[in-house]
Amino acid sequence: WHYGHLCLRSLLYNSFTNGDVVLDSLFEPVYWLVDHVTRWFGVVFVALVIGLTSSIVAIVYICLLPLILQTYTPAWICWHLAYGHWNLIMIVFHYYMAITTSPGHPPQVRHQVAAQLLPAGHWGPATDGPWEQPGDTSELGKLGWAAAWLNNCVGHYNHRYFFSFCLFMTMGCIYCSISGWEMFRDAYAAIERMKLLEKERLQVAANQVGHPCPP
Repeated sequence: WHYGHLCLRSLLYNSFTNGDVVLDSLFEPVYWLVDHVTRWFGVVFVALVIGLTSSIVAIVYICLLPLILQTYTPAWICWHLAYGHWNLIMIVFHYYMAITTSPGHPPQVRHQVAAQLLPAGHWGPATDGPWEQPGDTSELGKLGWAAAWLNNCVGHYNHRYFFSFCLFMTMGCIYCSISGWEMFRDAYAAIERMKLLEKERLQVAANQVGHPCPP
């Protein structure tokens, strides 16, 4: 038993193995799932962003713009048309640039230094490259962070486009909310009137059939 145990340990022994290597090996199925399955989630999220933004633009053109043309003065109409289309162009431009612009790549000097400090022939199992020194961050950490809504990483070269997209999208939501407040209030009042009329109709119908209370 002791001899067999010694043989087994000698076959599995590796001086470069530590807790991090074991943890990475255990997470290999998760990494495979992320690389081959969840990466398509970004495409779905981008389609959702485009679909939701297009639906808001369609609602503005169909519902809000006719109200603006009928309600406001020519000066306010010009301001609404100018600002609304400018804001839409900024949203589309910055979102497109954030998606298509590469975030950048981490410097390769660290890999060369790590290769010089480690004995020849020792390679990382997941990257097929030299091990990095302890304390180094992952490639994504050096690069930035992943944004599912972009199907891309946010890094040095596209973070300005990403934050500008968030800013102009927020401004557009505030603009649509303020501009459509009158329409929302009228629609809410109409719904309340319809509820009141329905309640009165049920009251009349109940009185006709002899019931003291409406159903």
